[in-house]
Amino acid sequence: MTLRNLGGFPFRVAASYGLIAGLWILLSDRLISELTADPTQMTFLQTYKGWGFVGVTGILLYVLLYREWNRLQREISARQMAEDNLVRLNLELEGRVARRTAELARAKERAESADRIKSAFLATMSHELRTPLNSIIGFTGIILQGIVGPLNDEQKKQLGMVRGSAHHLLSLINDVLDISKIEAGQLRMTFEPFDLREVLEKTVANARPLAEKKGLALSCAVSEGICTIRADRRRVEQVLLNLIGNAVKFTERGSVTVKCESDGDGVRVSVTDTGIGIRAEDQETIFQA
Repeated sequence: MTLRNLGGFPFRVAASYGLIAGLWILLSDRLISELTADPTQMTFLQTYKGWGFVGVTGILLYVLLYREWNRLQREISARQMAEDNLVRLNLELEGRVARRTAELARAKERAESADRIKSAFLATMSHELRTPLNSIIGFTGIILQGIVGPLNDEQKKQLGMVRGSAHHLLSLINDVLDISKIEAGQLRMTFEPFDLREVLEKTVANARPLAEKKGLALSCAVSEGICTIRADRRRVEQVLLNLIGNAVKFTERGSVTVKCESDGDGVRVSVTDTGIGIRAEDQETIFQA
């Protein structure tokens, strides 16, 4: 900020006024002294000199006020223009917000419609899948009962594995129906006592055909005293099947070992394989969606 613009005061006009006033007084006094020596005439001329000084002062004040008026008009115009621009920008922003809100509403409606279609699809497909599975389970049970003829031990074992796999597949289909409950936050765990040893042996038996096909040694070691635990049996079976199934799937040679042992007040189940494993940098993200 310079002295010329300090506080908006017109120092250039003030300096011009001071210079003109000084020259007026100096020149007028010299002119009067050269024109006459008569005191009466000098008094008369001094009076007109004073009125002339007042006139010059009035002109300069008029110039000053006129300049200030123009400056104020320009500032008012600039401020009005800025306010008009602000109003226009606000209107544009409101329009954008309204359009974006409408787009989000339409997207939400499409997502809800897609979710309803998905739920209907899952319900229909699950029903279509459960019907033949229930038939497989029912006819397998009839055959195991010997109604259609006697079976040897190996046949009973194989048919038992078929029925067990069918039951497990049926539970997985029921899990598909639980997706909508999970999304709605309405899924409830069912805690009940069950034999963990039995669940482990059944899950390992379901995975054994694939392990034998690949030439893998699949073993299950359950410590003494492991029998009944309290948990959601279907969820435990699902977790165990995923762990053991992945171990067999990603192991080309060697073995897969399942161990179950007491761990304080709980139970620890571990699945160890000689496959490719999981890279260290991926282990932090394996439980993310």
